[in-house]
Amino acid sequence: MNSKVQTLFKSKKIRIGAAVAAVVLIFIAHWVYKLITTETTDDAFVVARVHEISSRVQGQVSEVLVSDNQKIKKGDILVRLDPREYEAAVKSAQAKYSKAHKDLGRMSGYGGFLPDEKPILDQYQADALSTDAALQLASLQFEFSTLRAPEDGIIGRRSVETGQLVQPGQALMALVESDPWIVANFKEGQLANIRVGQKVDVEVDAIPGHDFEGTVDSIAPGSGSTFSLLPPDNATGNFTKVVQRVPVKIVFTKESTKGFEDRLVAGMSSYVSIKVH
Repeated sequence: MNSKVQTLFKSKKIRIGAAVAAVVLIFIAHWVYKLITTETTDDAFVVARVHEISSRVQGQVSEVLVSDNQKIKKGDILVRLDPREYEAAVKSAQAKYSKAHKDLGRMSGYGGFLPDEKPILDQYQADALSTDAALQLASLQFEFSTLRAPEDGIIGRRSVETGQLVQPGQALMALVESDPWIVANFKEGQLANIRVGQKVDVEVDAIPGHDFEGTVDSIAPGSGSTFSLLPPDNATGNFTKVVQRVPVKIVFTKESTKGFEDRLVAGMSSYVSIKVH
């Protein structure tokens, strides 16, 4: 009886061992297959275009119509500056424009000109052209006193408040477009098999349990260090080879991001797997 029990026990151990070995082999085969057919990196991030909203003219803020994290459409009014100064400039330019063109019309109405009168006519024509430009400039500055959204997106980093005196070029807020993509920084040795159009699996750390799909859109024309503030110059001293990383742009498929549009935020970390074979 003991002999039979031992035999059965040994047989069971063999079967368990074989099963474990089979699982290990399957895992190794899957790992090797994935290693051969994919290129992966966790040096990847969600990216979106960010527009710095700034004023083109000086003025006091009379109204701020948006708040942080608010969705807006292209052309929506974001900020209004006090327009009275620019309205007055437009009226002044219109008056000068009207006078200059009336004077030119009266001067041009004579049938002929003496030789010494030609410079006078030229001056009237120059004055008319000058008032044209002045009126156009005044109208533009009046238009610039109303700041509008350049694209659809979401407002962030709003720093402007009502009553604030703003200067030309001063950053007032940021607008982040609602069409993100992935920038994955692959080691230069991984680029040999990466091609535009290849399928990509993307995992975003902030959205666990959902795999996004995408395609390789383009490969940057230089490594990250090439576009840094102080690019390396290996000819200036001792050379130490450092593996470079090259940014690869990956665009999401619309189907995979459906329902997650508001959760894909610029700067989120992600893990990328490109199917190269």
